[in-house]
Amino acid sequence: MKIVNKINKALLIITIILDFTIIFGLYAQILLGFIQLCIALYISYNFKRLEKKLKYQIINYWIYVFIYFSFFTYLFLEDKSIMDNYIIMITSIIITPMIIATYFTITLNKIAYQNEK
Repeated sequence: MKIVNKINKALLIITIILDFTIIFGLYAQILLGFIQLCIALYISYNFKRLEKKLKYQIINYWIYVFIYFSFFTYLFLEDKSIMDNYIIMITSIIITPMIIATYFTITLNKIAYQNEK
């Protein structure tokens, strides 16, 4: 889990740096999101090994991901006029996924620390 944590941190930092170029940052966010979802699936598979607080954090992560995907799907499939507002578009495409990714990185760091004990 230590190596996975380091890879996740490195990808998060690279994504934040690439976000300044916007296009490459969005590609990096797709990669980061895919890898974090795979890691979260693995952690969820080994859910019983986690401390109670970490279980709640993983459940919260899945709730945030579900809410984000639901909101994102609504924005892009149902209401096209909302996407004319650049603030909502930037928030939904760039800022919110990075907040969720940062939350997952903090949670993964705690899980890696727990596994070291």
